[in-house]
Amino acid sequence: MRIDDNTVAQARAADMVAFFEKHNGFTFAHRHGEYRCEQHPSLAVKHDRLSWFWHSKGVGGHGVLDYLTKVENMPFREAVEVATGASLPPPQHRVNLTLSEEEAKPKSLVLPDKKGIPIQIYDYLCNKRGIDGWIVHALMQKGSLYEDKRGNVVFVGFDEHGKARFASVRGIYGDFRGDCAGSDKRYAFFLDSPYSSKVYVFESPIDALSRASMENVFREDKEAWKRKNYLSLAGTTDAALPFFLNKRDNIKEIIFCLDRDDAGQRAAEGMAKKYADKGYYVSIERPFAKDFNEDLVSFRAQIQERNRSKSTHRDVDI
Repeated sequence: MRIDDNTVAQARAADMVAFFEKHNGFTFAHRHGEYRCEQHPSLAVKHDRLSWFWHSKGVGGHGVLDYLTKVENMPFREAVEVATGASLPPPQHRVNLTLSEEEAKPKSLVLPDKKGIPIQIYDYLCNKRGIDGWIVHALMQKGSLYEDKRGNVVFVGFDEHGKARFASVRGIYGDFRGDCAGSDKRYAFFLDSPYSSKVYVFESPIDALSRASMENVFREDKEAWKRKNYLSLAGTTDAALPFFLNKRDNIKEIIFCLDRDDAGQRAAEGMAKKYADKGYYVSIERPFAKDFNEDLVSFRAQIQERNRSKSTHRDVDI
């Protein structure tokens, strides 16, 4: 069904600064005739609040639709929905996956070169981030994550044929992060299980791995994480969720586990309503801190403190 021209015009006229603040949780400072993102200084929005350029990614455009289709690799129809907050027809029992010929063409993913011997990845993910070592090892064996030659962690998403179609990079040092060229967000990073009818949905791979690690820690079972599904959206839009669901008819329940900030909770509430209307059981699981990785790191620290306390008491008794 053709999208109404007025709806497209509304999407094209959306204020970019307001959109970035709501959609990504970014904040901007107005200086020298443009708006500079405080979280990503290389992202600039011009004085008209429509034209934008992300220098580190080498991409720019005019308006929200350009950003969603060029940077987030979002299909045009879905980009219009996100930009306007409208739900476009036609309604579907599950999720409409009808794509244009251009949208259906596979993107050419460019994966960073893998480091021969991973030196930093375990220290970063396990020691600093608290991720369970059994999970990291299993996913490295599978190829779902690895360390590249620049010392970054690469998280890989695969399609139904086992082909890599998405990859995001997280810097071990500093706050560098981003999607690799040619990434298709519909195939974002996930951990799937044939044993569960639930899927837990997150903004980032590290939060998904953190929630999975909690399963192992709570149950004192290194295999516990394998009995649940975890999906990273690589942001706060649900491009990856329809493709995950339509390949898994056994999924009946969706738990949205987005960040505990305004952008994350607005997105979680919006998606919860959207997928409840499609017939899924939905709920929202909020982290105690900002995100599930902060919860995991805090929980690990509590365990270490409790163990130190027990050791001290034993020494005193002796």
